[in-house]
Amino acid sequence: MTITLRQESAAGATTKNSSLSFTELDNNFIHLLRQGSVTVRGDSGTDQTLGEADKDSILNFVGGTDISTTIGSDSAGDTQVTVAFTGSAGISDVVSDTTPQLGGDLDVNGNSIVSASNGNIAIVPNGTGNIQLTPSTGNIILDYATWPAEGTNGYVLQTNGAGTLSWVAQSGLANIVEDTTPQLGGTLDGQGNEINNVILEDYKETIYTGGSTTGTITPDVANGNVQSITLTGNITFNAFGNAEAGQSMTLIIKQSATGGETLTSTMKFAGGTNTLSTGANAIDVLSVVYDGTNYYASLSTNFS
Repeated sequence: MTITLRQESAAGATTKNSSLSFTELDNNFIHLLRQGSVTVRGDSGTDQTLGEADKDSILNFVGGTDISTTIGSDSAGDTQVTVAFTGSAGISDVVSDTTPQLGGDLDVNGNSIVSASNGNIAIVPNGTGNIQLTPSTGNIILDYATWPAEGTNGYVLQTNGAGTLSWVAQSGLANIVEDTTPQLGGTLDGQGNEINNVILEDYKETIYTGGSTTGTITPDVANGNVQSITLTGNITFNAFGNAEAGQSMTLIIKQSATGGETLTSTMKFAGGTNTLSTGANAIDVLSVVYDGTNYYASLSTNFS
């Protein structure tokens, strides 16, 4: 038997173009047995060899979850393997993307951006970038219960009038004493505290009108230190309403159109006199001071 190799360029093959010796023939058969052997290796599993002698091999492309494989050929007749993703586009969880970037506006869809385990939510612009809050309508609301303690002590959050918020040093008064011409924009509530060493100028008090009354009365100093009442019958006046030591009151008492109404009281009166003027429409003024134990009263009568 004569075997002649006409054309062979693969390394190790003989291209003698004439009869082969036994050694040359053996070498060519060994080459043929090895020619085209392919080792298939993956991320896991055992290596597989394609092209072994006496063994038909199949290179199997197996798809996984949401992955399909298709075998075909291109226009040149070469084998072509197409691997396609069949699942929904994108990642299943944002946490899977370690460098996420938005391709459009983020709509929270009625939900909140929250943290776990008391963690902070950090918004850190790059370089000189600002944190910009631009509502199309409505207001920017800072929830005091959850607003963190940021900035330097004594700083306040200030707007520049163009939508930018920033922490700035407080420019207001640290103490009232710094205002040499203070003016109240509303009622000053002492919250149970005292105002000491006060000089009052151009002082006046509001006169609270208690209206028509009879029977036992307990006027409250909280309504004003000067009050007036018109009697429709005899009255008994023994104490203030919500009395506190140091309170005082001036009570203007007007008789009815017929007069004759009387005052009964356990207060201590100057000179022991608590008799009202009895004439029609008569006016008396009763001044009372409470020391926490006793009421000290002074009655001036018959203002006319």
